[in-house]
Amino acid sequence: MADTGGEASPVLRFDSAGMAPEEGFWLWRDQMSPIFEISVPDRDAVGAFHGVLETYHMGSVLLGRCASVTQSFERSRPIIARSGIDHYLVQFQHRGGSRGRMGAREVDVRTGDVCILDLAQTVSTVDHDIDTLTLCLPREMLAPLVVDPDALHGLVLPGRSPLGAMLAGHVRSLHRVASTLSAREALSVARGAAAFVAGCLGPTVDALDLVRPEMQASRVRAIKRHIDSHLGDPQLDAARIAEAFRMSRPTLYRLFEPMGGVAAYILQRRLARSLADLMAHRPQRIADIARRWGFSSETAFSRAFRAAFGMAPRDARASSQRVSNSPTNVSDAFKRWFHELAVL
Repeated sequence: MADTGGEASPVLRFDSAGMAPEEGFWLWRDQMSPIFEISVPDRDAVGAFHGVLETYHMGSVLLGRCASVTQSFERSRPIIARSGIDHYLVQFQHRGGSRGRMGAREVDVRTGDVCILDLAQTVSTVDHDIDTLTLCLPREMLAPLVVDPDALHGLVLPGRSPLGAMLAGHVRSLHRVASTLSAREALSVARGAAAFVAGCLGPTVDALDLVRPEMQASRVRAIKRHIDSHLGDPQLDAARIAEAFRMSRPTLYRLFEPMGGVAAYILQRRLARSLADLMAHRPQRIADIARRWGFSSETAFSRAFRAAFGMAPRDARASSQRVSNSPTNVSDAFKRWFHELAVL
């Protein structure tokens, strides 16, 4: 239950210890459903299930501990669409490990490491002997502070590296004092969290650019900014972008080949903006959303949205509204916190 007495920072706690293992597992799956689809290897694993989840609401960020048995975590495109959540998770692996795929990256997270998850992108991992501390930051809080916010997903900072040790220490320190902070103190601390995280991640993201010429990396960033500022133009395409940047189309195609191509990148950004509008809980016609983000028609938008997320735009909006209007209990409050997380 949420502890909101006095000036204390609100906290939600779940512990399956007092439940039958199977009941605990299904409640655990339900709590995790806004973020991941959870599965365990077999029926025997369900019978041996246990899990502890503790989450503090610090005003503009969430801070939590998750401890449980080996299980699989999936965040597919349909789950992304249904949840409408695109925060960043800064996850410290206190015990156990995680292996699998995050977006385009293969990851192997070991005890002591810190891993960054972008909830706007896909995840498919198996996590064993789980005990993690996680700092959840809204996208609009962290993204403006780093050079390439799309490159954060799946970044692993080894625990033995200086930056990894600093970031791990920061998350551990926050967790140690979370229960003693007043709501006002928690909000003050949270405001500085994004800057500290960005300071640790900045050199790591910059280091990725060393594998390609800096001029090329800078050019790609400039083109991405241009695309984002012209998404509402239905005529935006490779030819216009190449003309704007005075380069040949083959050169442009080569730059965007790692992202699936120019057209695929433009479509991805339009769908991301459209999804955010659908989840915004304000009256908007789907046709207006489609037109705002450069789709030629509502039909074209619906077809592209269904291909990307496995459901129609109106179904995604209805799913988000059901979460927003659900009754209050521990599970629903946990879901609501993720949806209502705000930058203050």
